[in-house]
Amino acid sequence: MRRLVLLTITVLIGAACLSLGVWQLGRLTVRRAANGQALIGRTLPPLVADSMSAHPLLSNRRAILTGELDPTHEFVLRNHLIRGVPAVQIVTPLRIPGRDSAVLVNRGYVPAPDAVDPGPAEWAEPGTRVFHGTLLPVPDRGDGTPIARDGRETWKSLDLRAVRARLPYPVVGVYLVAQPVPADGVAHTINGTVYPFRAELPPLDEGPHLMYAIQWFGIAAAVLAFGGLFILKGGPRGRATQHSTVDGTW
Repeated sequence: MRRLVLLTITVLIGAACLSLGVWQLGRLTVRRAANGQALIGRTLPPLVADSMSAHPLLSNRRAILTGELDPTHEFVLRNHLIRGVPAVQIVTPLRIPGRDSAVLVNRGYVPAPDAVDPGPAEWAEPGTRVFHGTLLPVPDRGDGTPIARDGRETWKSLDLRAVRARLPYPVVGVYLVAQPVPADGVAHTINGTVYPFRAELPPLDEGPHLMYAIQWFGIAAAVLAFGGLFILKGGPRGRATQHSTVDGTW
């Protein structure tokens, strides 16, 4: 009876671990498919503001947007690191002529000694600007909460609902990761480096899913192997114990 209970527990744990491994492989498949679609989107001709409304799937599309930044309502994202230097990211709404809705532009990094407050650093880009970059979806986790220090508001990350609640005008659900171009007129320099220092696109990697799947399969194999070994070793010993009870010898 005990061996039956142990066998049942071993099989259940092993099956659960196998299921988790298969689940991770499924997530890997989805991730690979999404990365493939993203690569296709990034190779297509860049969009401009007038053509964005005709493309319902804007994520991972290159774009060239022209307009004026609204620094009054920009977002400072804390706790970043660029080239080993603590920094913040600057995300500013871009008001495009002839459009009611704005597009957020991630303009890149500005050094901040504590990765929260950049102090008196300057990063304005006034006037009509042209930004080249790639559109990515604004995360919608519902957990956007700013903190304030010395009168400056900083955010952990972008959150679509928090962004829309904060801005006095509509904003689309994607933001532009601005890329440097040869004619970029950003004029603020610190120790010879131009700021904001443009951010790189998040890598299209496969994540840890394959590693997790291998780990779960390994755990399943170990559980089944050790469980089976324990049951097999316990069988003869149990029979020997029963025999010694009958004839009085070990």
